[in-house]
Amino acid sequence: MATFKVTRKIRFGQTDAAGITYYPRLVEMINDIVEDFFADVVKFSYKEMIVETDYGVPTVNLNVTFKRPAELEDYVDWYLNVTKIGRSSFTVEIEAKVGETDILSAIVTLAYIKGKGAIMKSHPLPTHVKNIMKDYMK
Repeated sequence: MATFKVTRKIRFGQTDAAGITYYPRLVEMINDIVEDFFADVVKFSYKEMIVETDYGVPTVNLNVTFKRPAELEDYVDWYLNVTKIGRSSFTVEIEAKVGETDILSAIVTLAYIKGKGAIMKSHPLPTHVKNIMKDYMK
């Protein structure tokens, strides 16, 4: 089983007056790691998926447990594993750490869709996407 990992530095604009990461920025970072997973591993970038082919992977369920704050200039290691692959949806588990300290864990379910706005419809995940995701199954 492979694990997708990226490291990000906490920037000033991502923190609040207490010098810790503002929680909505952490949720944005959760989305960023999914976007990076698609670009770097699946080789189906959001630009190609959304802009060029009219597909998308909106989040349909998000459960985040915030464990400890990340502070300004911390380097956060983000880990992604796939936990479920369905016909047109998939679930990932994301963990974030500063060193050995757990920052958060998240379970994110996303749906593969075609179209935009009121005409969005679920669509079967492409076989090659499922096959790549299987390498990252936990």
